[in-house]
Order: sequence, then structure tokens, then C-alpha cells
Amino acid sequence: MTSEAVELFDLMEARLNDWLARAVEPPIAPPPEWTDPAAIKTFEERLQRLQSYLDRAEREAEQAFALLENEIHTTRSWLEAFGNARNQLSECTAPKAA
Repeated sequence: MTSEAVELFDLMEARLNDWLARAVEPPIAPPPEWTDPAAIKTFEERLQRLQSYLDRAEREAEQAFALLENEIHTTRSWLEAFGNARNQLSECTAPKAA
């Protein structure tokens, strides 16, 4: 690297450091204290909402499972009836032994 390039990078670094030194960072708000009643109330409200979502999801899953069980039972009955009909048809159409 040439000496001019090194000087240019040094100058850029110095200006950047000056700019960063003058930059003012906004203050960061501290997190709420867990002993603060408002923070505890907000946390409890969120927890209750989450629990209600979980309860609703559980109820909907149970309903879906009941529907699936019913469909499985119906399909098994249909397959059994289909198998019986196939066996009867096979017996009726099988060549007779001579």
C-alpha cells in the first residue's frame, strides 16, 4: 500500500473518530423493575392472554381430534363393507370347480 493511501486511511479514521466522539447516543430507558405494580400487572395480563390462547388452541385441537376419530371410524366401516362386498362378488363370479 502506498504512503498516500495510508495517509488517506489515517485521515478517514481520525475524522470518523471525531464524528463518533461528537455523536450523542439517545439514553436507553431502563427496563421496568419487577417490583413495580404496573409492570407486574402488565405481565399478569399478558400471561392471562397467553393462557386463554393456549386454552382455545387446546379446545380446537380436541374438536379436530374428535372429527378425525369420527372420520377414521366411518372410513374403517366403509372399508369393511367394501371388503365384504368384494368377497361376495368374488364368490359369485369365481369359476366353479368341475
